[in-house]
Amino acid sequence: MKVLTLLVLASVLGMSSVVAHADTVAKKEPTAKTQAITGAAPVKVSQQDKMRLCAKQATGKKGPERKAFMKTCLSSKKA
Repeated sequence: MKVLTLLVLASVLGMSSVVAHADTVAKKEPTAKTQAITGAAPVKVSQQDKMRLCAKQATGKKGPERKAFMKTCLSSKKA
């Protein structure tokens, strides 16, 4: 009987922690990176995210061409 009681108690505690975790995950607001990718409302994009996005777009470019592209991409006021 004690084992059954402990198993029921453990399962209830386990399920409550999953529900609590799901609740906190659902309340997270989208990051600037996900909004920039999905095209949601404009949000100020951090410099690090801007670097990642511009570097992805500059794939295949080398030397002065890449340098010029990165300069214009990073200085633009998009998002």
